[in-house]
Amino acid sequence: MYTQGNENSRTIVALPDAAARKNLRKIIQDAGYTNCREVGTLNELADRIGSQDVDLLVTTLNDRGWDSTALLKRIRQGNLGNPFMMIMVLLDDPSPAVVNRVVNCGADDLLLAPWLDRLVLGRLETLLHGRKRFLVTHDYVGPERRHEGRPGASPAPTIDVPNPMHWLTVVKGSREHLNEAVAHTKEDLNYSRIRSCGGQLRFLADRVVANFAANGHGAVIPDIMMMLRAAEELALRAADTQFSTAIELANGLHVLCERLTREDRPARAAEIGVLPSLADAVVKAIYNSDPDPLQTVRLQGG
Repeated sequence: MYTQGNENSRTIVALPDAAARKNLRKIIQDAGYTNCREVGTLNELADRIGSQDVDLLVTTLNDRGWDSTALLKRIRQGNLGNPFMMIMVLLDDPSPAVVNRVVNCGADDLLLAPWLDRLVLGRLETLLHGRKRFLVTHDYVGPERRHEGRPGASPAPTIDVPNPMHWLTVVKGSREHLNEAVAHTKEDLNYSRIRSCGGQLRFLADRVVANFAANGHGAVIPDIMMMLRAAEELALRAADTQFSTAIELANGLHVLCERLTREDRPARAAEIGVLPSLADAVVKAIYNSDPDPLQTVRLQGG
């Protein structure tokens, strides 16, 4: 399979085994994706992604020192490179635990060994012509393939995301227009993460109150630590936005949660009891500052 124009997209093949890396690179280049580079370490991969535009990443996950899960989550959460690059993960371990780790990182596709030429090319063709909306929750950003949710919870937000391979290869659009679309969609992603952090704070606050009443201070520390992280992320993502009130409230909640995690100072029921109302105030501040829907640049046909 050779599709004229594939050379416009930028691909990285990141595998620890040099022979497998070179073979996969040849398969991809023979398909017309001539702008394809090899990477042999996760540190080098992070450097490449942070310093240049990447449209397709092909990598792996194994228990022999190549754990790409943290890096893939950083990408999808908008903390490294383009969060909307296409990601294919190759696996030689088909166990459900490993497959779930890949799925939970937000990969677009995964391929189990043996990585035959025709299978790799077939998956590339699928990625080229289609892309799912992204689901955004407090712990997941990626293709909308998860259907479970907390009983009674509001549906998690989803966003349309650019397909860089389709835009550059099929539509033959410009890199400048693609980068503009990525920048606008990152605003959608950031706003959705802010809302997800607010929802997570509200859910955890209720759980902390119930668990504290039943099991005491030690039992609620893990959930309070999760609240700390959610408040931190919310404040960081909301900086320089219209959510100034939400930031102030989240910072106040953060201070209280820090105090409640001190094992040398047992939490009082009155302090625990105000967590839901403080979390409610954060959520209301987010939605009261809700902007008009962002006019995200859409890449037609992608």
